[in-house]
Amino acid sequence: MLRLYLVRHGQTAWNHTGRIQGHSDVPLDEIGQQQAQRVASWLGERVHAPLAIYTSDLKRCLQTAETIATRLNAPIHPTTALRERHWGAWEGLTREEVIERYPEHHFTYLYDPLAGTPPEGEPMNAFWDRVQQFASQLYAQHPEGELVVVGHGGSLRILLCDALAGDIQTYRRIRLDNTAVSIIERVDGRIWVALLNYTGFLDSK
Repeated sequence: MLRLYLVRHGQTAWNHTGRIQGHSDVPLDEIGQQQAQRVASWLGERVHAPLAIYTSDLKRCLQTAETIATRLNAPIHPTTALRERHWGAWEGLTREEVIERYPEHHFTYLYDPLAGTPPEGEPMNAFWDRVQQFASQLYAQHPEGELVVVGHGGSLRILLCDALAGDIQTYRRIRLDNTAVSIIERVDGRIWVALLNYTGFLDSK
């Protein structure tokens, strides 16, 4: 069996203020660092022989992955394939600012997310394709074992949609909080989601 532990990165200052991050390289804030420590401890009690940790190369993911790697003693493989969608001119803005400055683009995105590409942003189809290609390569390279994948709300939701045979509407209905853990299992070609958006370890003292 192959078991993937999907971990969203810890909180950043932009998460806290509701700003769109995309490819902007924002580091973890103090709370995010604490969250990374908590998820690392939780994983350390459950993941006993991880083959590797795959992570987005952006700071907020890389810092989360490094904290986990210290606990699990596993190698890290940064990749651009796991980056968040590039939101172009929307990066650094809040939703309210996007609506004010780009009302037509936001309306299109709201009602047709596949066609609603922000100015200078990455088309949704291109984002979806690059993450699915990463998934295909991962499954081919690792038919069994345990892996940790540290990514963003967007890239991890695509991996979950791939496991669920879901589409863009499925994508929009998946919630992933900071450092939430989801689990995908694959056995004899069958695949399912065994855990979704678990953050119980953040409540522990």
